[in-house]
Amino acid sequence: MDYHNLALFSDLDGTLLDSQRQVSRENRQALEHFIAGGGLFGISTGRAPLNALALLPGVPINTWSVVLNGAEAYRYQTGTVAFPRVLPQLRAAALVQWVLERLPRTQVLLCSESRLFFLSPRDLADPDFLRSHQPCTFTNLGAALDYPWLKILFAAPRPDLEHLEQWATDYGILEVMDRVYTSPTYLEFLPRGVHKGRCLRDLRCLDVLKNRRMIAVGDYTNDLELLREADVSIAVANALPEVQAAAAYHTLSHNQSAIAHIIHEILPVI
Repeated sequence: MDYHNLALFSDLDGTLLDSQRQVSRENRQALEHFIAGGGLFGISTGRAPLNALALLPGVPINTWSVVLNGAEAYRYQTGTVAFPRVLPQLRAAALVQWVLERLPRTQVLLCSESRLFFLSPRDLADPDFLRSHQPCTFTNLGAALDYPWLKILFAAPRPDLEHLEQWATDYGILEVMDRVYTSPTYLEFLPRGVHKGRCLRDLRCLDVLKNRRMIAVGDYTNDLELLREADVSIAVANALPEVQAAAAYHTLSHNQSAIAHIIHEILPVI
């Protein structure tokens, strides 16, 4: 099949990655077939570029990717960044300081353009959280101010995150930032108006992606705007109900090589 007019963007966790955070052989082979036929493939993830790449050995990526939930686009072939958008640092620092003081069980991960910083005390670090967010450096809030901030991730029990949301509302934080849940226990704060869909819309203006039909696949709340912006929207079977409702097509679950199913069964009929 000729894929020269298509560009496919896949979410990672819960979509391309299975429940063991692995990419199946079937998915890798299908993506190689898609690219050999002229298709362009990029990821669309809340993860930072290097953190995402560590989970994708052998996965071919041959165009721009949406990273940090849309706070920037990244091209793995050249290490080039496009469309970076940063948080208002003083307001963001006030938010982090409040969390460190009032919600000390919360793990705070700060994402700059090239580095991840863990701002909570080292003895609070959950081993699985740290393993899945590498390479990461432990530092303090003052030292982190030397870098531009693109995203803040707070990991905590849901009641603590809801308390955080309420404080952010009461103190005007949400007037200058947006927030999105990326799992039941992960709450992210992004620059105002930033989401995966906006970044995908920005990518449409690049010569390499002009005149391509944009295909997007996802599973969670942070994929909703991505699916709405795409020309072809697809939800995996394990997606949240609202994500399934937003998608025009539906595929298998992330544990059943959903990307391979899309390439071999859905793309030929769209």
